[in-house]
Amino acid sequence: MPYPPQESRYVHLSSLSILFTDAGDSGFLLPMALVGVAMLWFFHSRRLAWLLLRSVLLAGFLITALKVLFLSCAAHWVPGLLSPSGHACLSAVVYGTLGTVFAAGRPWPARALIGTLVVLFVATIAVSRVTLGVHTLLEVAVGLIVGGLAHWWFAHSYAKMAPLRVDAKTFGVALTVTVLVAFGVRLPAESFIRHLARRIAFSCDGAVAASGHRAVAAPQPPRSRTIRSSAKERALWS
Repeated sequence: MPYPPQESRYVHLSSLSILFTDAGDSGFLLPMALVGVAMLWFFHSRRLAWLLLRSVLLAGFLITALKVLFLSCAAHWVPGLLSPSGHACLSAVVYGTLGTVFAAGRPWPARALIGTLVVLFVATIAVSRVTLGVHTLLEVAVGLIVGGLAHWWFAHSYAKMAPLRVDAKTFGVALTVTVLVAFGVRLPAESFIRHLARRIAFSCDGAVAASGHRAVAAPQPPRSRTIRSSAKERALWS
């Protein structure tokens, strides 16, 4: 049965948003980052490979820590901030660092084009998280800030090195194969984070009780249950 025109537009928008949100999943971005690190390590610069890996690990650690913190304790205090967006964070650092590597040593029009495409793509992934109802604007903003800072650390360290122009064909083939193999893969990272947050939440509740204050949870926006990734799972926290 065909959808009514208005509902059909919504279905197409949701499908497009899911496509972009899958491009920001850790199950896809972590293999992309590892392939980038391996290509740099074996064919170009081991120091540059380490810088890329360092930035991605930093972003992953920070966003995981923030998710655990806000899921376990800070939801009592900050409306609209239940779980910072890992998709936005990892997209900013992975696509940002790979874009910086590709742009290095090329004419400024090419660098400007690569930079613009990366910004637009990361922004589209971030918007898809809000469109699907998985995150609020504040949660996406926090994720982008964390990923952006990790990317800045990479770019700042890279600027101290001699410009290195990577072989776009070699990189392109390797990353294309990674896209074909890993796109659509979703890691159960959110389940692990929620489990860890629950364990820590007991400590938070105990501390609040010991202080003699009554914890009052700040109202959180309703979460969408329209997709099968983390939206349905994190709705349990709302």
